[in-house]
Amino acid sequence: MKKLVLYAAAALIPALFFLNVWQSFRYSSLKREIARLESVQQDLLERNKRNIAGISVMESPARIEELAKKSLGLARPDPGDFIIITPEKKEPEKDD
Repeated sequence: MKKLVLYAAAALIPALFFLNVWQSFRYSSLKREIARLESVQQDLLERNKRNIAGISVMESPARIEELAKKSLGLARPDPGDFIIITPEKKEPEKDD
């Protein structure tokens, strides 16, 4: 019985050593993966900030007015050019 315990202990020590090495390897690979994903996340956040800034520049009324004048040949209408149309108010029909 003592020999069996001795053999089990002798087999258990390398197995535990292997598990320790495997766990350390797994930990370091997960740590590298987390660092890589954090870097990707930071790049995406920076790209998102640049896109938001670009959108705000593209949406500016001054830019849109300039494009309308130069590219499309449009001009701001004079106030006298507007015709205001109001619908006639109909009186409700009475059923007799």
